[in-house]
Amino acid sequence: MDSPIAPTAVYAHPSPLTLLPAEIIYEILTFLEPLSLSSLTRTCKLLRAHALTDSLWARFVRENVPHQPNLEYHPAQSWRDLFISLHPYWFLTKNKFWFSDKAHTGGTMTGNVVVMRYDPRRQCIEGLRMVAKHGAHSFESWDWKPEVIIHTFNPRVELWADDPVVRIDPGCYAQQKFVNGEFLMQTGRASGVRSMFSLCHGLPPHLQSNEMSLWPPSILPVRERVPNESRHVLRGEGQRPNSLAEVSESIFRIREDVVTFSTLPEEYYTATKEKPWQGIWVGDYSGHGIEFLLIIQRAVDHSRGPPRSALKSPLQHHYDESPNRGIDLPVEQGEDGSCAGRLEAIKLTGDPNVPRGEYTWVAEDIGPDGLLRVADERIFKDKFIPSQLIMINRNTLAQYWEDFGHVSFYERVHTDDYLKKL
Repeated sequence: MDSPIAPTAVYAHPSPLTLLPAEIIYEILTFLEPLSLSSLTRTCKLLRAHALTDSLWARFVRENVPHQPNLEYHPAQSWRDLFISLHPYWFLTKNKFWFSDKAHTGGTMTGNVVVMRYDPRRQCIEGLRMVAKHGAHSFESWDWKPEVIIHTFNPRVELWADDPVVRIDPGCYAQQKFVNGEFLMQTGRASGVRSMFSLCHGLPPHLQSNEMSLWPPSILPVRERVPNESRHVLRGEGQRPNSLAEVSESIFRIREDVVTFSTLPEEYYTATKEKPWQGIWVGDYSGHGIEFLLIIQRAVDHSRGPPRSALKSPLQHHYDESPNRGIDLPVEQGEDGSCAGRLEAIKLTGDPNVPRGEYTWVAEDIGPDGLLRVADERIFKDKFIPSQLIMINRNTLAQYWEDFGHVSFYERVHTDDYLKKL
């Protein structure tokens, strides 16, 4: 507690709450949410004094900026002032990783990935585009199959801090005027075009249908979805919240061209002992460039029988059975000596052949009898071509494209590492 609260005053009909010791009242208030704590300040002088205790408000900020543990409230006057200045936008930093249905520059199929952070120097929330470039790389022959070319992969991933996609400054909610309004963001230093920001209200599941164009698509494990067809984007049920209680904490929009952003539940891109392969990855797609993808690891339902016969290519599992890329890295395995589960690789950024939000490959079962299928980059996105997945270690995957005669790589992306560099 920051400072002792004055002893309870004597009232004609005091509330039982006010008769409790100050330490007990403080402990009770730690269970309140911000809006409830704010309402308490309008009850009586005693409870107002308790509700203004700054350490209560520090918790709200720190819970929403978990990757900045040493954060202080300066240049704001207090934790409470800091929280209020950027309310109700703290969910942006809490969820951290966001992806869009369109590129910020208007490309309809490529999408965008953005990482949110709180900048204490300017007391603002910024969304920085994650970009990747080819580092030093070479082309080598594969000893196991000399006619196959290995494309070495050394991606340079960084957050582009010079031109934020999102910038929330103190007082933006007042500029927005209404929870279903918009406000102009101070972005666009590079492009010269500034964007409007708006909150969203997720479309209830019972109003969703297979005929609707929704973002994110159903193959992505998200909490909420909204229509993203042009006639529904800014109008229609489920588009704008009518109260703070209706504000989605997993979807928002920016408008120069309308771009819808969504976030992923962290449990779907955080590796665990049981699901060591899932996460955010960056992959080398040759002529299509470098793209970001989400790999989800699911349990295999063996009751459905063996993988489908349409799956053609066996997975490579063990170092003594599968060739390497000239680097002495053993393929990691589960504690029982084998890999297990189903891997789904979904593009978060894409191209016209396999756009964002679509499967790029699916490994039906990474166990000993598993098989892999890959979306066809050449003709139609619902066709598949032969490919072999080489599981080098928990941070590196390789793919042997049989028809193309080359091997390319995927590397895991640790978003917190890039935030620490800023």
